Amino acid sequence: MPQRRSRRRWAGGAFALLLLCGLPAGASAMSVEQAVQTGLAIHPRVRAALSEAERAGTDVKIARGGYFPALQVSGGPQAGHMSEMVYDVTLSQMLFDWGRTRSQVEAASATQRRHLAALEVARDDAALDIIETYLDVLVARERVAAVRDFLQRIEGVRGMARDRSGSGYADRTELDRAQLEFARGQDQLAFEEGALRDANNQLALLLGRDAGPLQAPDLPDGKRAWQHDGLDAAIEAAPLLRESREDAAAAEAELAESRAALKPQLNVEASALRREIGGQMENDAVVSLRLRMDVLRGFSNFQRPAAARQRLEAAQWSADATRRDLRRKMRTLFDNADALVLREQALQQQVEESTHVGGLYHDQFQVGRRDIIDLLSVQRERMEAERQLATLRMERVRIDYRAAAQIGQLGELLGGRAHADAAH
Repeated sequence: MPQRRSRRRWAGGAFALLLLCGLPAGASAMSVEQAVQTGLAIHPRVRAALSEAERAGTDVKIARGGYFPALQVSGGPQAGHMSEMVYDVTLSQMLFDWGRTRSQVEAASATQRRHLAALEVARDDAALDIIETYLDVLVARERVAAVRDFLQRIEGVRGMARDRSGSGYADRTELDRAQLEFARGQDQLAFEEGALRDANNQLALLLGRDAGPLQAPDLPDGKRAWQHDGLDAAIEAAPLLRESREDAAAAEAELAESRAALKPQLNVEASALRREIGGQMENDAVVSLRLRMDVLRGFSNFQRPAAARQRLEAAQWSADATRRDLRRKMRTLFDNADALVLREQALQQQVEESTHVGGLYHDQFQVGRRDIIDLLSVQRERMEAERQLATLRMERVRIDYRAAAQIGQLGELLGGRAHADAAH
């Protein structure tokens, strides 16, 4: 019953993330939650994984059919007497099969749970793909804004150089140098706008429509439990690891089934038949106990348990490898996040210092105490730092989402309580 309730919860919660509350229909900007909701609703891999999970549920019902009576019917004309019909109707009920049917049901149930975990993995992978593309658009927009701001500042420098050249205070070298820097900035702007168009196209493909204005993600404050001492428990509950464990559980059930298949099955059978007895067609009925075994083909029946045992060992090793890979990836993501904090602080300081120095150089250039090269260089350094800072800030956000996706905790970051509940 607990497993059945869990599957019912999954049937209603497989697309719980699609039910996340988004912005009102009239809102001007799309949130990351809305983007994920929209994208998952049309994502083919998620739909395919859902269909696989539903098929596995049907297989469980088929396996449970082994507990019910089996009916066999055959009939046709009697050999040599085409006018006479014979038939054989047999109803059999399994009484004892050494746990073979139970093992078949357990294997089918484990396979269903594996497909449900695979559905979670597919859903999280698809959601992360949407989120990453969403962040790509935000980064590209910030980088375009940084270059445009740079061009505005260079335009101001170019205006000063034009005035100085027109008044005879300086030759055209300053103006030519400023125009060269402006042309380089336009080239950089064209590159960044191309990256923005590509990111917008990728997001539109995932969402099935143009995204329009986007909101910056608002991650919950503070550390999550899985970022501290709860990491090991979160890894054990991760959909990817549960998928591997359920594969091992299915292999274990198949091993038990292959062993039970080597032993005779006890059935009670009731037969009603019409057949020729002593040259006369007679109706007959028989109720009996029968021992039945699978057809033996050489030694293949005895080799099946060995093959099932090998599959079980492989599945167990695969689960161990998955657990180790998850732990390694999470540690790497946490270490990268710590390093990014220091890099972000350094870049933020670089932007502030370059802004301050740029103002000083501007004043000094006006009174002839600075060369135009110094002024242009500090403005370009500021622009490069702003572009890197935009990328770095969004990279920190990416790491949080990537870590959550590894262990099935994206719902917590997206504010979907139902999504988090469905993962367990």
